[in-house]
Amino acid sequence: MEDLYNSADDFHFRHVPLHGLEAIWKDDKVVGFLRRADYGFSIGKSIGYGYVTHPEGKPVTNDFMKSGTYFLEHMGIMLPAKIYTQSPFDPKNQRVKGVYL
Repeated sequence: MEDLYNSADDFHFRHVPLHGLEAIWKDDKVVGFLRRADYGFSIGKSIGYGYVTHPEGKPVTNDFMKSGTYFLEHMGIMLPAKIYTQSPFDPKNQRVKGVYL
């Protein structure tokens, strides 16, 4: 099987195509799934949008979302994932306003 990791950094993957419906794992528990996924040409990585629930049925807060370690299960392979609560490309929404700096 071909190695998914870059040799320079074990935390950055070469492009792995995501299709949606991959399981989202947080701290060894399934907490949700990707609803949609595709390649983000602007950031040069795969990106997905998903739903997350609290494994204990509690409300999902920003603190809950930002804590822990995330993985995506893609075809039986656990891929380290980073969660963004804002757009990784334009978090302040400036480009839609014509600000390209």
